[in-house]
Amino acid sequence: MRAGVGRVDITPPVGIPAGGWGNQYHEVSTGNDLELWATVLVVEGVDGAQAAVADLDLCILDDAQAARARSVIAQAAGVPVDHVAVGTTHNHSVPVTLELGGAWIRCNRELVAPYVESVFDALGRAAAAASTTLQPVRVGAGRGSSPLAVNRRMTKPDGTAAVGLNWDGAVDPTLTVVRLDGEDDIPVATLVHYACHPIILGPDNTFVTPEYPGIVKRVVEAALGGHCLFVQGACGDIGPRELFVPDLSTYRRLGAMIGHEAAATALRSSWRGHRQRLRAGEASAWIASFEYEPDAEPSGTVAVAHETLPLPLRDDLGDPGAWRRDATRCEEEAYAARAAGASHEEVRELTVRTKFARMRAERGEALAGMDAYPLLVHGLRLGPVALVGVPVELFSEIGVAVRDASPFQTTLVSAYWNGYRNYLPTDAERERGGYEIDISPFRPGADALVRRAAARVLGALA
Repeated sequence: MRAGVGRVDITPPVGIPAGGWGNQYHEVSTGNDLELWATVLVVEGVDGAQAAVADLDLCILDDAQAARARSVIAQAAGVPVDHVAVGTTHNHSVPVTLELGGAWIRCNRELVAPYVESVFDALGRAAAAASTTLQPVRVGAGRGSSPLAVNRRMTKPDGTAAVGLNWDGAVDPTLTVVRLDGEDDIPVATLVHYACHPIILGPDNTFVTPEYPGIVKRVVEAALGGHCLFVQGACGDIGPRELFVPDLSTYRRLGAMIGHEAAATALRSSWRGHRQRLRAGEASAWIASFEYEPDAEPSGTVAVAHETLPLPLRDDLGDPGAWRRDATRCEEEAYAARAAGASHEEVRELTVRTKFARMRAERGEALAGMDAYPLLVHGLRLGPVALVGVPVELFSEIGVAVRDASPFQTTLVSAYWNGYRNYLPTDAERERGGYEIDISPFRPGADALVRRAAARVLGALA
């Protein structure tokens, strides 16, 4: 097949609203630690079929933004829009791009819309660059592991669930790397897939950063060459073992750790493998002699498959208008508290209430009048490798189940893919309650429906 990559800087202006946390005190960024990137990979199969994958150093795009991003990439690269996948790393140390991120922030809000427009422009330029630099590649893949991830749904002393560290919970440490090697065996592109919320930095960090996925990409590119894209996995209930810190050096250190693990996995995973056999009759008494049979050429097939799954919605999502009024009231109280010189703790608590009310209002308004959410299950085949993604925050066990049932030896299961609609937990975790369960709009049984739909899409790709 052939592949090309384009990349454009999407670093925001300092002072842009940054609302990655409900319990933060600050409203805007105070600096940019490293650049944010928009990276687009365009691939073309041996039969001329094309597809594109975009990687954004952002938290989320809502469904409308993702649809526009796919359209921009399709037009710029000359690829059918259904053949375009847009993913975000789900980084929380980034600018506001939609209401879920910080509609409660009043300072410098005029910077948000132009910034979002600049992201769409960047995606178009990156896609155009990728489409004009196509070159022959072969695909290889391999698996490693990283200890960064840990289940984040801890149980508090009162028995309720909270976002934290659950060392005994389900987690998938698998680190999957895909290489698209040029004729010189140097990668044109490397895909790194891992499932872990980029929340090493917490609500006290006021800098925009690419979080650990940005460091992973830099380390892999320095080690292998070419461009690296990060594909976020099923991390709805997964976070890092060091989380919510204010120190920038921590995310750089942990990002370098997983980046070097990814680079080592990639160096073991070239498409150019071989089998060795003892050469009969030519071995000396002391030294064996071997003959080598190279592996077969990897598949050059590029294919796309997708399915829109009507995912049943809960009937207790509440009145969006009531949530909107509650959010407005909480916002007024929070800013009155700021003006009155209230403690940071009091303002943070009011901010949490405001953000959660706005999240519930947005969810209710987006799903108003619907019995089911049209979940896009979208799959791409890159030779021997499959990618399948959904626009929700999948729990880890769902991602593992989809991967393990796949007909492909290498399968990347992605969340935050082509949009966003809250969490999709396992039925077992629903019983424990907590933030992710509260904000999920889906009925019990949704996880099984998604697993089956993903299996159908992967089967079509195979």
